[in-house]
Amino acid sequence: MPDTDRPQLCLITPAEIDLETFSDTLGAVVDAVETACLRIALATRDEDRIARAADLVRLVAHDRDIPVVVETHVQVAERHGLDGVHLTDGARSVRTARKALGTDAIVGCYCGHTRHEGINAGEAGADY
Repeated sequence: MPDTDRPQLCLITPAEIDLETFSDTLGAVVDAVETACLRIALATRDEDRIARAADLVRLVAHDRDIPVVVETHVQVAERHGLDGVHLTDGARSVRTARKALGTDAIVGCYCGHTRHEGINAGEAGADY
């Protein structure tokens, strides 16, 4: 269990991964470094590829009790048993994601450089 009084790492996948070898690499990394969360952030828009990556990352992470979020794809999070989603459009999609994923899911979002956007996201239901 991570020590919540210290900063924790959220690891982000590379923009492109080799589905044949990534699980071994990821397993070695999360075994070596205390990891609070994994975020799937692939450059592709191919939902099949993202879904296959989600399954791979989920298996490695959940074996180690590490939550997994996927960037932008609420339906992938929902369908593939991920712990949540990281949104890149600020507070705009937070309510929709929270409604689709439920209150127990992680809903995070990028809020740019303004406190106002962060407050809006929090009020809409974002966890971070």
